[in-house]
Amino acid sequence: MASIDKAAIGFTIAIVAIGVGFAFVGEGSQNVAMVSPPIVSSPTTEQPGQQTDPFANIADKVKESAVTKELEDVGEEMEDVVEEVATEVEEAMEKTSEKVEAIVEEMEDVGEEMKDVVEEVVPSGPKTLSVEIPSGTAVPGCEETNECYLPPSVTINQGDTVNWDNVDTAAHTVTAGSPADGPSGAFDSGLILGGAQYSNTFADAGNFKYFCMVHPWMVGTVQVN
Repeated sequence: MASIDKAAIGFTIAIVAIGVGFAFVGEGSQNVAMVSPPIVSSPTTEQPGQQTDPFANIADKVKESAVTKELEDVGEEMEDVVEEVATEVEEAMEKTSEKVEAIVEEMEDVGEEMKDVVEEVVPSGPKTLSVEIPSGTAVPGCEETNECYLPPSVTINQGDTVNWDNVDTAAHTVTAGSPADGPSGAFDSGLILGGAQYSNTFADAGNFKYFCMVHPWMVGTVQVN
């Protein structure tokens, strides 16, 4: 019995001791000030892309100024080039105009020459040529200079007409043939009195000689093409 009581008393004392210990710890925790751990701020490091360059605006303005100056220089160069090209074009146009005028004049001359050639080669229509029987041919002497008929020889085309005009006071004839062989019968005017005329249209091609039957030294020729 005595041992049981001692055990109970010891157990009781242990419980009380534990309670006192808890009480002491509680009071100590209330009396101790709460100290927060120091906060250490880490240094802020800015990213390279987020840095602010105090000279950025100045650099941009310098760049813009340089570009503007370069553009102005290019514009001036372009103006010079345009003026130079315009001058060259104007000079080329003037030279071209002069060449064109020269070509036009040359073509006009060629046209006139071609017109004459065409008129000679391709007759535009029947023509009439005049032959004069000069004054004084009734007396020998005109045969020495071949001026008994003026002109003494003519060239015509088929269908053309030759008109003989006697300006002499004496009568003459225009007879196809020759003094040596006589009349050929191709044409014969008969007597052409002074101041009178005789015409003949040649329908056939050939070389026609003629003479004056009254004055046989007078001879002439008509070539018909």
